[in-house]
Amino acid sequence: MLEIRNRNTMKIIDVIRHKKTFSSPPAWMMRQAGRYLPEYKKIRAQHPDFMEFCFSIDDVVEVTLQPLQRFPIDAAIIFSDILVIPHVLGQKVWFETNHGPKLENIDLNHFIKKAADVDFKEKLDPIKLAIQKTRNKLDPQKALIGFAGAPWTILTYMISKGKTLDFNNVLEFRETNSKLFKSLLDLLTQKATELLLLHIESGVNIVQIFESWASAVPSHLHEEILFQPLRKIIQTIHEKKPNFPIIYYGRGINKHYNQISDINLVFGIDETSDMQEINKLLPQKVLQGNLSPQTLLTGNHLESSVLDILDAMQDKPFIFNLGHGINKDTPLSHVERLFATLQSR
Repeated sequence: MLEIRNRNTMKIIDVIRHKKTFSSPPAWMMRQAGRYLPEYKKIRAQHPDFMEFCFSIDDVVEVTLQPLQRFPIDAAIIFSDILVIPHVLGQKVWFETNHGPKLENIDLNHFIKKAADVDFKEKLDPIKLAIQKTRNKLDPQKALIGFAGAPWTILTYMISKGKTLDFNNVLEFRETNSKLFKSLLDLLTQKATELLLLHIESGVNIVQIFESWASAVPSHLHEEILFQPLRKIIQTIHEKKPNFPIIYYGRGINKHYNQISDINLVFGIDETSDMQEINKLLPQKVLQGNLSPQTLLTGNHLESSVLDILDAMQDKPFIFNLGHGINKDTPLSHVERLFATLQSR
């Protein structure tokens, strides 16, 4: 049964907290503040150092709000990067043209010792201020989302140290440096929790945990590498902020979500999964997803693909999103078509 929304509430929060359903569900897009927007590229050009950009308070506020000034999006997600954690703790991160992130080649044993001396919260003060400013400027009916990378995903970059990600090498590192691997995973679990709590205390309404490289972990290691750290993060947050809305995006492992269905989470679904199948797997859970970014990029069968997802999630509390981050070459007209289709319901 469809619910009529109180105009003083956030649609996406109605879905998560109260399990309300809408014919046109709340919607946002991963990487919605980004390179497909010409106004974003204009500001980005002023910051040769991407990580410096992530700590530039006023520009973070501006680019966070940009997509909501163009499209009828229900939530802003604070502009940042999952690699702020290692960067702040002492492993320098930078980006090169036509290359992913590169991380300083440092001794990771030394990194752990050095991290203990870092005033993590103080280093993150610009992010705190950016969140506060964004929340003050944001429409009260629009949610603000904070986020962090999950420990495994961050660790893959830290161990690879800027080289092309080779997950076999990362898993081999776990075998040959088991104590160090566990210490790093524990440290990142702690710091991801601290980062998310800082986002929450600064004014976000929802947080999302990105486990972008979950599919690289063999299924027999899911509990150790993926789910134990996740449980610790959620437990600590919910001890301090009971029932605070948390979305978990585990790319490539959606069919294993039943192993963590006891956790109070919204489950992010990637584009490789069928929403109806995941709905059967997690009948009591709020789901988020899962339009293919490739479909949005090409525009082929865009409207029918959106409607198929809406049909699959009819009468179910649901958040519409992409199955992965929006492609930087996506035409703005395709995004307009996406939201027009959502609003046609």
